[in-house]
Amino acid sequence: ARGMLEEVCEREGFEVPFLQIFNVHRGSRPACARVRDFAVSPGMGRLAADLLGVDGVMLYQTCAFYKRPGHGETAWHSDLNTSPFDTNDMITFWVALTDVPDRAHSPLEFASRSHRDFALPYWYTNQGMERLDSRGYKVTDHSPLWAGDATAHHGWVLHGSPPNESGGERKALTVSYVGVGARRLPVRDRRRDADDEDKESYMGWCADIGPGQPVKHKLLP
Repeated sequence: ARGMLEEVCEREGFEVPFLQIFNVHRGSRPACARVRDFAVSPGMGRLAADLLGVDGVMLYQTCAFYKRPGHGETAWHSDLNTSPFDTNDMITFWVALTDVPDRAHSPLEFASRSHRDFALPYWYTNQGMERLDSRGYKVTDHSPLWAGDATAHHGWVLHGSPPNESGGERKALTVSYVGVGARRLPVRDRRRDADDEDKESYMGWCADIGPGQPVKHKLLP
């Protein structure tokens, strides 16, 4: 994942707030195979299922993130709010690929217990997210994290990250799972329109499954 990120940044030759590459586990590079082996390993699947309290999970996506020094913040969001699933059973592991000793190195921040806010699915914009403390959320991160450390968050947990104000690069890998039996969310029930980058993460399989149907596809092992 790290190699793919560096290759794309060098090829494009321009600055962005941060760079992300979806579904690195489907690539053909040797590094992609290692990501795939990790993401579909029985240990990761069992851990995800245990944390969600379900019998089994499917791998939804992997994503590599790259923030150079000075790259901007990642806005507050929840993963389920832009996903095509009609389920509450979703979890994401955020794996540090570089050391994240403090906030200057852009750790993932969480609005604690926001996944229990029954109104959150009806937030159609980011209005009001500038002051999450006004809703009683405690904003926290789990730094220091060292390369190889990971955090886990529920699909409804609001999260984001501050700018990278360190002198080094910040790289991370996310691995997301959903519970077996999740259904495809009908368009009429979509919480908000997905950005093009979010659509990229599921466009390879979503059209093959009808609205309201159980999600089962070869791209979701």
